[in-house]
Amino acid sequence: MKIRGPAGVGGADPIRSIEPLRTKALKGTRPPSAADRVEISEMARFLDRISRLPDIRHEKVDAVRREIAKGTYVTAEKLAKAIDNLLAELW
Repeated sequence: MKIRGPAGVGGADPIRSIEPLRTKALKGTRPPSAADRVEISEMARFLDRISRLPDIRHEKVDAVRREIAKGTYVTAEKLAKAIDNLLAELW
């Protein structure tokens, strides 16, 4: 509806096609090509790996804390096993 002057209120405007507006909006855009690509950052990969870790086993953590507090956690056998596991992971 258009208001035409101080005393005039006109009828509804005619219906127009939106095609000219659509064409104008799309002008200058290009469809995706085979050259388009997505790169995933190292941080995203790291966060993905973290999200896949198993839940914390609180009873195990509590048992280790008690052993550390008593001074019985670190033994020669555990240290040798930790070194072996570390070397196996590095090689």
